[in-house]
Amino acid sequence: MSKKIIAGNWKQNGNLRQSIKLTKDIVEKVKKNKYQHEIIIFPPSLYLSETQNIIPNNIIKIGSQNVSAHNNGAYTGEIGASMLKDSKIKYCLVGHSERRHIMNESDALCSNKALRLYENNIKVIYCIGETLTEYKSKKTKSILKKQIKYLFKKIGKQINSKPNNIIFAYEPVWAIGTGLVPSSEELLLTFDFIRNTVNSTATKNKSIKLLYGGSVSPDNASSLLRTPHIDGLLIGGASLIAKKFIAICSTI
Repeated sequence: MSKKIIAGNWKQNGNLRQSIKLTKDIVEKVKKNKYQHEIIIFPPSLYLSETQNIIPNNIIKIGSQNVSAHNNGAYTGEIGASMLKDSKIKYCLVGHSERRHIMNESDALCSNKALRLYENNIKVIYCIGETLTEYKSKKTKSILKKQIKYLFKKIGKQINSKPNNIIFAYEPVWAIGTGLVPSSEELLLTFDFIRNTVNSTATKNKSIKLLYGGSVSPDNASSLLRTPHIDGLLIGGASLIAKKFIAICSTI
């Protein structure tokens, strides 16, 4: 069985002291339990270096929550992919629902961000998902297909040359932070659709992993990970509490 991916997105939470403590607590438990899967944390950008410096032997990976869609230049406040590479950051989130729907990031902008990361050999966790209105209107499949196909249209050549550098994370917008999770049947049908869509587009589709994100907790992690085609989890609020995050890691 291939490695599962357990990723914790801290979002805009915590200060430096809290971030260091949380990182140390997670590292301590990971060292003790010797997990075989890939564990990634996404601290706020300001604390990337501080948290990275206290992780021994790269036992967990550090990722950035965001990246600029542009190469370096006159883009005040942005963080370039080459800067992340220079800081030895291995992963980056792109297209998270909060950025799509609060920051109004389009598929075009997200694909440009993914391209910048590919150019710098940083792995992309590319988030896709539908809103509550789209879900109720039974548009889930059409939205997901549109988001996946657009990305491949723009950077399909790069993806097919390095399929291990792209990971899709399905996160229904209506499930994030609400405590709501799609039913087992819905997850099975949706992930089957995502896998088939990726397979029909990518030349080396078996290398591309799929994650689920949206109100993941220690209580539902095991059932989520038993769902066919789910290769890991993208965790929000529960990743801010070391005990909960480790409990999710321990469900595999």
